[in-house]
Amino acid sequence: MDYVSNEHPIGGFFGGGYESAFQAIRLDSDKNQATGSDLGIITNLQVSRTGGDFQKNDLEKSKILAERFLLQEIACSILFERTTYEKDGDEYSKYVWRVNNCLKLRVDASKPVTVRYNEFRKKAHYDNLQRCARVWTCPFCALKISEERRKEIKTAMDNARAKGWFVYLFTFTNRHHCGDDLEVLVEGQKGALVDFWQKSKVKKMMKDLGYVGRITATEVTWSPVNGWHPHYHMLVFFDHEINTQGLQSFLSYDWQKSCGRVGLKLPSLERGVKVDKGDKADEYVAKWGLEHEMTKGHIKKGREDGLTPFDLLRQSVEHPKYRALFRQYAVCFQEINQLRWSKGLKALLGVANRTDEELAQETEKESIQIDEVATQIWRLVVRYKIRFEYLQAVELDYLEGGIFNRVNNLVLGYAEIEQKRLNALDSG
Repeated sequence: MDYVSNEHPIGGFFGGGYESAFQAIRLDSDKNQATGSDLGIITNLQVSRTGGDFQKNDLEKSKILAERFLLQEIACSILFERTTYEKDGDEYSKYVWRVNNCLKLRVDASKPVTVRYNEFRKKAHYDNLQRCARVWTCPFCALKISEERRKEIKTAMDNARAKGWFVYLFTFTNRHHCGDDLEVLVEGQKGALVDFWQKSKVKKMMKDLGYVGRITATEVTWSPVNGWHPHYHMLVFFDHEINTQGLQSFLSYDWQKSCGRVGLKLPSLERGVKVDKGDKADEYVAKWGLEHEMTKGHIKKGREDGLTPFDLLRQSVEHPKYRALFRQYAVCFQEINQLRWSKGLKALLGVANRTDEELAQETEKESIQIDEVATQIWRLVVRYKIRFEYLQAVELDYLEGGIFNRVNNLVLGYAEIEQKRLNALDSG
């Protein structure tokens, strides 16, 4: 096991112990972030509409939606296990992973699936279908939940600036190599983070700097060279401006020691902790919910040196081994919260407590019903994985006045295929 000292070097990067370090890090500025700082990018974003399809042409919108349905089907094919349960003396079977039922099973079994159209967003969607609310494994729920979380973070940052607070982006990571076990890395980082925030030196420094609270996001990428790379991003709120480089240098020692204490490979002092100014915090938050990038850390398309979990799904057809990697990730992350707020921060910043399930089930109120899907037809649609094609056909029939009869042509074609399948079963 790597070993690190229990103490900071005398004077550290500051040459004079804690007091000089504190004075170097805290910047007593009266500048209000709401009006005078460089934290202004996100205030110009429009968040009144979920996602971003309204900014794209019809072909691009269709490609994005088709990919989302495809990625969900691939995820279902990887997370396919079923389990049995008893009810009223009878034995039933159900999927272990809820993504398998998402946008497939009805919420109210006594009512049909319907298609609704939002005139403002120029977009059709299904209604009366269950949502799995699994942000790590479902592209639909991840997009919807992440966008709503982005709005919450934006509200928090806006309200923080109105109070004269400052927001910084912290990143915590450690050394990792190809072949490292993802669960060991994640559990180790979790333990290191607990140890880090419990350190008296860290708590004292943060308190003296005017620390108010933090929002922690857990993210992960994978690369053929370095393997899994789980890491934390934090939006950290202070009531004073700080010297980012000074605080980064101060915290790096304790983060390194915390990693060593739980058996993780030690991060370098230069890369283990990164503290960025407010403009980086805004850039980070601005990525949430942007549909062109799919959304957020685990879904957005990764760089060449790091694939996100949904990149693994995208490329799993060409690289079958990526299916096993996605499964590792799904098992490891299934109980992890995408975001964690420090106690009391939501109340301080006027953000309501809402669960992922509540966010996933929210429906568009300003839409009209344009189709009612018969139960047998919906079963056909799900069996042959044509949810995207059916939705597009309904939307185009509505917009074109039904002159091309797209829905009937689509359904009849697959009905013939289904009849042949049933006939083959009967004759067999």
